[in-house]
Amino acid sequence: MILGGSASSSALELNWEVDSFFGDSEAPERVLVSLNGRLFTNLDGDDTTVSIPAAAIGSLGSTVIAVGVSFWWSGSPPEELQSVFTFAIPGANNGGVFPAAPPSLSLVRNVPPTSNGPAVITISWRSNNYNDGNIFWGPTSNPRAFSRSIKPKGEIYSGEFPTDRPLSPGTAYSFRVEVRNTLHSTEWLASTLIVVAAVATPAAASWSVRARLLASGKPLTAGISAFVGPSRSVRTWLRG
Repeated sequence: MILGGSASSSALELNWEVDSFFGDSEAPERVLVSLNGRLFTNLDGDDTTVSIPAAAIGSLGSTVIAVGVSFWWSGSPPEELQSVFTFAIPGANNGGVFPAAPPSLSLVRNVPPTSNGPAVITISWRSNNYNDGNIFWGPTSNPRAFSRSIKPKGEIYSGEFPTDRPLSPGTAYSFRVEVRNTLHSTEWLASTLIVVAAVATPAAASWSVRARLLASGKPLTAGISAFVGPSRSVRTWLRG
C-alpha cells in the first residue's frame, strides 16, 4: 500500500510498504510504478520509494496525477497487487479533467460445482472517475473469450462480477478489467486477475449424479452410460 507522498511543481516523492497489503508478506520480486496508467519505472522488489521529476510530471499534461504502485511475485500463476494514489499539482489550474485510475481487483468468491448449481467465480473491481469500462475474461488459453460492459452508473466506480458461463474445475481463468475517462484520455487503464476454478470436494460430489457431472465439466445432458460403462453400477461410479 502507498503510505504517502508529496507533490510540488518540481517533483513528486512517494513511499510505500508492501506489508500494508497483508501481514508478514514476502518482499515482491519487482515493483512497477505507473503514472496515469503508463509505466514510469520498474524497480527492484526491496525498493520502497521513488522520486518523479518535474519533467515526467509535466509530460502528462494533467493537473492531477494517478500514481499506481504494483507489487509483483513470480509463480504459477504470478501474483500482482496494486495500490493507487492521486495527487493534485499545487499551483496548477485544477479545472482539468480528473483521470481514471487502474482498477484494483479482488477475488470475492470461488464456488465449486455442487448438487445445487454450477461453479461460479465472483470478482470485484474498484477505480475512480471513469466513464467507460469492460471486463474481458476466459480461460488463460483464450482470455478474451467473453466480455461485459461496466460503464458506471452515476458516481459508482466499483462493482462485482459473477461468471455467467460454464467453468471447468481446476482450470485457470483470466479476468481483465479496463477503464478509461474519455474526457481525459482514450487510453485504457487495465488490471488482470488470474483465478483457478475451485474443484468440488468428495463430500459435495460423491453421492450426487448432478454434482459429479458438473465436476467433470461435462454437460448435464450427457448420458450416464458414457461415464459408468457397461461393467459398473451408478453406485460404484459415484463412490469412485
